[in-house]
Amino acid sequence: MVRTLNLEISEVATQVTNSFHAAEPPEPDRAALAFERTREAMGPVMAELLETIQHQDDPLLIDIALKADMVGFAGEIVSAWDFQYQSRSVFTGVYKQMLRSEPHLVAGQWRAHAQKYSKQRLYNGRDLATGFSHQLAERIADLLTVAGASAAAEDVHATYAPHLEAIVRVALDLQRIIGEEVISCDYEVLVVRFDEIFDAEAMDDIYGGEVAMAGPPGMVPRVLSTADLGLRRVEKVIGSTEGEVETTMLLKPKVVLDTIVYELGLVDEEDASPTSADAAT
Repeated sequence: MVRTLNLEISEVATQVTNSFHAAEPPEPDRAALAFERTREAMGPVMAELLETIQHQDDPLLIDIALKADMVGFAGEIVSAWDFQYQSRSVFTGVYKQMLRSEPHLVAGQWRAHAQKYSKQRLYNGRDLATGFSHQLAERIADLLTVAGASAAAEDVHATYAPHLEAIVRVALDLQRIIGEEVISCDYEVLVVRFDEIFDAEAMDDIYGGEVAMAGPPGMVPRVLSTADLGLRRVEKVIGSTEGEVETTMLLKPKVVLDTIVYELGLVDEEDASPTSADAAT
């Protein structure tokens, strides 16, 4: 299902990118709000690149950013307990405490019931896909606005609603299966944080290492964004009394490296890394 989710995201990103057209600058307040929300969602470097580069002739960076935004959004859905931010730390804390002293099967049963009945209490069976698809449309509209398009969330949703809902429904199904049906272990979807040093053991370069070779000699590649979700299995070590776990990577997340800016000719090799402190301020 993770591969299906990644495919759905990639297809939507391609459709939106292919329809990109630059427009007159939006109202300053709208532009500022869109930039701040994009910066929060994808990091300062991606937001700066989207804002400063002309994308009309080569919208590759828009495609990369759209994938990153939708991957992050889908990852949040799949990893949620009951879609209430304030309750996440409480549930997670209790679950970790249980894993220290209880078999994984017992803790997993509690986790499954906690997620199931918390969602029942909060939503009473209500379909959440439409609401989440509107939220995703808002994020895409912000991104396109920063990149120079004229994009309203309502228009984005009207144009891509079936595709956005498809992404959300796969993510919701995956959240339910991982959270409520699997009890003998944990499955975790993986999104690599912006600016992490590239680690070939834990992630794959979506361009197969070619982009990693770009940039000044000696530059250590870092992650600009995540293009595909990853998946790992976590199991408590049998007999452990301290909650030690064994982790198995099932699907590495695919990432875009910050050296892509050199490959695309967006930054001269003599310049500092795009993820330097100066670029992040």
